[in-house]
Amino acid sequence: MTKSSVTEGELEPNYLISDDLQNLTYADNFRLVSKNLTYSPEPKDLMIAFFKSFPKSFTFLLHMREFIAKQLNLKTAPETDKAERLERLHNFKGEIGDHIAIFKVLDKNKNELLTGQKDTHLDFKLSFLVFEQNNGVRMELATTVIINNALGRAYFTIIKPIHKFYLKIILRRMEKVLLAKNW
Repeated sequence: MTKSSVTEGELEPNYLISDDLQNLTYADNFRLVSKNLTYSPEPKDLMIAFFKSFPKSFTFLLHMREFIAKQLNLKTAPETDKAERLERLHNFKGEIGDHIAIFKVLDKNKNELLTGQKDTHLDFKLSFLVFEQNNGVRMELATTVIINNALGRAYFTIIKPIHKFYLKIILRRMEKVLLAKNW
């Protein structure tokens, strides 16, 4: 298996996630070109692989985030049972309005599944993008954030370095999950 590397790039203006660039507080786009995948997955498959690719340390941080978010009356993921989460993942169709945890599908096209959530402290979007290339399959995770208040600024100050660190790891792990796709 060829080792794939993650690079950071700009949001392309034709991406669904790029529709409100002038109001953003933050944006990033992580890319991985896989020479190992022999097929081009659908964007919904990237979202499923994303949730199947969390390192244990990241899952622990997510549980902490959920606990703190509940105390602050922020939105939290409705599923807490592992079996229920797996069932939701395996039945996920990627239609507008569908959701996994707090990631609601807002829009989609053949290359992109746009998800996100609006909350009192900040609004976020995460797009799962996939493109065929001459030398393989390019997968992208693009994020945008709009901070709404002081709590959002404090929250994102803590979350931003964790987000950047783990998204790169998760993207690499997604390739392996997609190679062994079992849904």
